[in-house]
Amino acid sequence: MADSTFYDTTVQTAGTLALAHEKILRLKRNGNFENVTGDTNNLAGVPTAVSVTRENYGNKGLPSVNKIGDSWVISFDCEAIRDDTGAIAQPWLVPLINIAKGKGAGNKIDAQLFDAKDPALGAIEGTFTVEVVDFATGFADKGGYKVTLTSDGVVRQVTSPIAGSGAPLIASALPLNAVASANVYVRGSNVGAITAATIGGVAATSISQIPGEPNIVVLEVPAGSVGSAPIIVTNAVGASTAYAYTRGA
Repeated sequence: MADSTFYDTTVQTAGTLALAHEKILRLKRNGNFENVTGDTNNLAGVPTAVSVTRENYGNKGLPSVNKIGDSWVISFDCEAIRDDTGAIAQPWLVPLINIAKGKGAGNKIDAQLFDAKDPALGAIEGTFTVEVVDFATGFADKGGYKVTLTSDGVVRQVTSPIAGSGAPLIASALPLNAVASANVYVRGSNVGAITAATIGGVAATSISQIPGEPNIVVLEVPAGSVGSAPIIVTNAVGASTAYAYTRGA
């Protein structure tokens, strides 16, 4: 089922101590919403009703309001994992920290929050300002960040990303900038039985699955030019929406 397979994509970066969640947080990076839940702890979303007053006909003096939506604050903690060079290993975390240092539009990011198992619950999606502060984990060699996302106005109620017809839904494609003959690991929902795949409109050189990993399909990059190369994968039900990807030579 789409809901269970999408839940399985909440896999943390190697080395983290993050906990499992039954909600999924996705942040937009490189034009796509990317699931970051596997690296987070204490994920919480708090809505606040936004209302406007209205005239209560026949009841003068009695106030009345209409709710027009919700503003949201989403908060979470993230341990920073560093590679052998000292760089932070989570590819999404560095851009988020830099956005937190920005001003105006440069301090905003698009985000989605939704239930990981029940598509009937829908999702929220909107633009959020970003605040990041350091925290201490109590380990001499580890550190991390407390992130607060505050919605820029009322958020939208949208169809849950885990709802669908059974066609593939791509959540991520890594590594970025893969070159010809290299493998791209496409993670998402309903990708366990892919019958065809294209990268930049050209058929993938090969399609393979990893035993025990039904939510990953491995595509070999065909020959082509550097630049935009959207990925589309197809199963017996249909084709995925094109996933924005930039390839190497």
